[in-house]
Amino acid sequence: MFEVNVFGLVETTKAALSILRRSRGTIVNMSSGAGIAGSGGGGYYNAAKFAVEGISEALAGELKQFGVRVLIVEPGPFRTDFLGRSITMVANEMPEYAASSRKHYRETNNGNQAGDPEKAIAVIVQAVDADNAPLHLPLGPVAHSIAERKLASFRSDIDAWREITIATDFDEP
Repeated sequence: MFEVNVFGLVETTKAALSILRRSRGTIVNMSSGAGIAGSGGGGYYNAAKFAVEGISEALAGELKQFGVRVLIVEPGPFRTDFLGRSITMVANEMPEYAASSRKHYRETNNGNQAGDPEKAIAVIVQAVDADNAPLHLPLGPVAHSIAERKLASFRSDIDAWREITIATDFDEP
């Protein structure tokens, strides 16, 4: 999981950076709605995509001075081979985790995803070509919903614990 999604991305990016710094290009990193928020049964995939998000955000800050932009593509479900031959499932699923299993999701959703990959590509190209390209590009209504729920949850936690969590500096004499 990490070899392809994280370490492969890092090595490819490192190899392209000297050219990108000269040409002021855009790095497009593929994350996922799973990189925005964790979900039951997807821990390793979530972790890999969280790493993509963090690396990409750091790169955006580091490369801005060179005119290199970073675009984090965060698709929801699109009708690709992602849930087909491309996915590896656990061979011996534990009965305790059957309710949160991705196996059922894969079997019922493969080939039925609402997202059109051609439209996704067009939006990615539009974002790369835009003067005001975003850092985060959630694609599709599911990804937008995930992002909105994550933002609301994060805001709720921050607001509820603000006074307690900001009172952690040393007391001044």
